[in-house]
Formats: sequence, C-alpha cells, structure tokens
Amino acid sequence: MGYRKNVLQFYFCKTFFGKSSSPLTIFLLLPEPYIEQVEYLDVLTKTGKKTGVSKPRGDVHRDGDYHKAVHVWIFAESTQELLLQKRADCKDSWPGLWDISSAGHISAGDSSLITAQRELQEELGVILPKDAFELIFVFLEECVTNNGKFINNEYSDVYLVTTLEPIPREAFTLQ
Repeated sequence: MGYRKNVLQFYFCKTFFGKSSSPLTIFLLLPEPYIEQVEYLDVLTKTGKKTGVSKPRGDVHRDGDYHKAVHVWIFAESTQELLLQKRADCKDSWPGLWDISSAGHISAGDSSLITAQRELQEELGVILPKDAFELIFVFLEECVTNNGKFINNEYSDVYLVTTLEPIPREAFTLQ
C-alpha cells in the first residue's frame, strides 16, 4: 500500500525488552486509512464552454454533464513503441482494460497541461517539463456504460510525449 501525498502520516512507537536489559525501540510507519476525496470538475456546455458550475466527479458521470480530461501518450521513437497501462479491476469505467499511457480528469479550475503533468507523475511516477508535452488534438467522447450508471460526455485534450528511447521500467513508480 502506498502513502498518499499531502496527508498526515502517523508514527507509532513500541518499546520491546529483549534478552538484554536495554530496550529496543521500533518505529512503525503505518499508512493512513484511505479516505476518498471528492474531485470537483468544471461542467461544460455541449460545445465545450465552461458554465461556471463545478460538481463532484460522480455526479458529473451520473448526470451526463460535459467535462474535460487529458490523455497522455508516450511514444519511443527508436523502438516505435507506445506505452500502455492496464486499468485496475476496481475502476468505475472500463475496469481491467488496456488504456492510454496516462489519463485523468481536469479538476475544477485546473489547466490541461498542469493536469497532464500531474497525472503522469501520479500514475507512473514520471516527472517531465511542460515542453515535453505536445497537444495534438481534442476529441469529444459521448458514451454510456455500466447499464446506464456511467455517462461519459468528455472533451479530452490529447498530448503526445515523444522520447528517443523507451523509458526504463525501473523509472516508473506505479500508483
């Protein structure tokens, strides 16, 4: 289990007495119980303009509101390889399927490029400068999944990150 950033972590101390009379102190770093934080998204019009309203992510997908996301594709020129990742089985949309190198919703008030950088760092542990990201197109996805419980009306800013060589596996830190 990983540790979440910007969250207070608790340290516990326990003293044991071994064979000698001197105590042995062991510090345990325990992860904070997972507390889901509500992510707010800017609600858009059908033409992609901000409405001035923001709503929790779950409400946006329940109600079918238009919103924004980013997709980041990592392509290695030398090997002509495109990096994919497999979605976790617990995801509320397309669980267990192969997906983009990195992706995520643009939180209310955030910019597309900042979100692309953040998602790449959060999901893969890769930190890249802004100029590594090339915005190649924007597309609108309108679909309904999970027996009508998940409505995705999403404008996605698609970025390409091109590397000369593939990023070594040991450089990744998975979420």
